[in-house]
Amino acid sequence: MEKPDQTTIKMRIYAGKATGAEVLSNLSEEQDNALELVKRTAQLQDEKSRSLEHRKTIAQLQECLKQEQARTADLEKSVAALEARLKELAEQDNARQLAELEARVGELTDALGRISVIAAAGKAE
Repeated sequence: MEKPDQTTIKMRIYAGKATGAEVLSNLSEEQDNALELVKRTAQLQDEKSRSLEHRKTIAQLQECLKQEQARTADLEKSVAALEARLKELAEQDNARQLAELEARVGELTDALGRISVIAAAGKAE
């Protein structure tokens, strides 16, 4: 922040004789104006520095958002790959179970055929 010590005060020059009270009044008014100007300059500098800080924060937040979006996209790809693998495994498991059930049906059909033969032989005797 700049130091407001180096300010210039503009004063009117009177063509006529000025009394001491008028000079003091004008000096006081000019000094008040100069102080007001210094205060406003300080306020503007403060606002400027806060604005710069906010801009830096916004830039950092934007960068974080980009990183989070990239991470989210990677996670979505991973989830999609895992879901595809899960579906594939489920299909393989279903195929294995189906093959086991078909084998069991074949065994039971053979057993039922033997029982039928034994039952038919028992009726024939």
